[in-house]
Amino acid sequence: MPTFRLFKDSLQDRFLNSKAKVQFYGGGFANGKTASACIKAINLAKDYPGSNGLIARSTYPKLNDTIRKEFLKWCPEDWIKSFPRSQNSSNTCTLTNGTTINFRYIQQQGKSHQESTTSNLLSATYDWIVVDQIEDPEIVYKDFLDLLGRLRGMTKYTGDDDSMPESGPRWFIITSNPTRNWVYKNLIKPYHDWKAGRYNENLLCETDDDGNIVKDEDKLPIPILEVYEGSTYENKDNLEKDFIKTLETTYKGQMRDRFLLGKWAAYEGLVYPSFSEDVHVVTHGYMTEYYRRLQMATSNLSIIEGYDYGMAVPFCYLIGFSDEHGNVMIMDGEYEKEVPITDPYYPNGGQTDRIKKLRDEYNISSNNHILSDPDIFRRKTQSGKLVGKSISDMFMDEGIYCSRGNNDISNGIVKVTQYLSVVKNHQHPITGVYNSPHIYISEKLEWLIDEFNGYYWQTDTVGDRIDKPVDKNDHGMDTIKYMLSHVPEISVLIKPVREQVVGWRKWGEREIQVGGKDIRHA
Repeated sequence: MPTFRLFKDSLQDRFLNSKAKVQFYGGGFANGKTASACIKAINLAKDYPGSNGLIARSTYPKLNDTIRKEFLKWCPEDWIKSFPRSQNSSNTCTLTNGTTINFRYIQQQGKSHQESTTSNLLSATYDWIVVDQIEDPEIVYKDFLDLLGRLRGMTKYTGDDDSMPESGPRWFIITSNPTRNWVYKNLIKPYHDWKAGRYNENLLCETDDDGNIVKDEDKLPIPILEVYEGSTYENKDNLEKDFIKTLETTYKGQMRDRFLLGKWAAYEGLVYPSFSEDVHVVTHGYMTEYYRRLQMATSNLSIIEGYDYGMAVPFCYLIGFSDEHGNVMIMDGEYEKEVPITDPYYPNGGQTDRIKKLRDEYNISSNNHILSDPDIFRRKTQSGKLVGKSISDMFMDEGIYCSRGNNDISNGIVKVTQYLSVVKNHQHPITGVYNSPHIYISEKLEWLIDEFNGYYWQTDTVGDRIDKPVDKNDHGMDTIKYMLSHVPEISVLIKPVREQVVGWRKWGEREIQVGGKDIRHA
């Protein structure tokens, strides 16, 4: 067997000794994530004889090429009673002590990436679960929650560690690279907030039998999650001599921060790398208060609405507005799939019902036109003839009028980029801070913020960028492009900064600086 060098109080040591219900191991490339997860799984399989465990990855190729091989690398051969060599999707390893380890992939063929795909795994309960690289795009938050609900095992512990759970152990072990998707939003950021003493409603907490959050003596929630994250350098003793040097040569800038240092930073390849939650996201209450003030001064307010059609994929509707200084505020919206166009009896109503409800909430006139995907104006053809109604016609029947937004991807991206750019001396409309952008997003629109953080360019087979965004999780991005297609170019909004002419003028016995604050004696 190969040797895994483990040092006391190291990242790997602390992770291997964790006894939290959900144990997260993240960070840079090759920092020991997969190996540590496999070693922990093997120890659980040994100490809970007869237990039923799950080791999973997002897709079959990833399962077969990585975690399965890593497991076989560390598991003693004489512990294995049977393990099919056929390498198919139903691989199950049986150990000599009666433990079964199910190797499965999560994604099912034909399933949308936006919906949970774990139905093939939910017919069983498990004593422990390992999911390697849970940040893979094929895995969504509902997958995580579904699997968490399958930890119901009651296998007895036979080891010699008195601190281990007597049965179960009902642990969920996760590895991940730093990727700003649901993993960061729902797991990492809430945990970081908790460590910093800030409340985050997404924190995974202990609950009682009635579903109430359990709190400690300081009245703080008790998390069921522990996070262990570190750089590639923390595993240098288990890596080839020149491995880290190769990574340092390969990855620069944000890519180095992400893949070597393990930072949860935005990464190169993003369509909108200038987007920053600290800069562009505004508290919802402050934004709506600003909106209500402008409503009272009607001449200073312009309503902007956007719509992107969807059924099998989510439809997207956004409400925004602009002020007299050209600032665009994206205030509220709807985002959900499989919602009929019009159906008042559907939960929360059909698409048109939801649009009208939000319009009423913000007192928006029905005469305002929604900037939309041009495709909604097309009617179906049959035998060369137009038949039926277009989506736009169906909206019009409900008293909702649409106009064509600009569907040019390149021009749209340029426009959004311009509005995201920080402009010298431009003042934030709410905080008053100078050097601010011209577009802001309400904190309420979490799914839209996630899209900004995960909207990236396609690459070709050798990894070079293609000037076309990945066609995935982009309905909000499309809607914003429609909304900005009818606002002024940013060059119109930016006032040129005039250079001051500095000279010296005699004033009595003093000289004063024209256009400046300095005054000096002659």
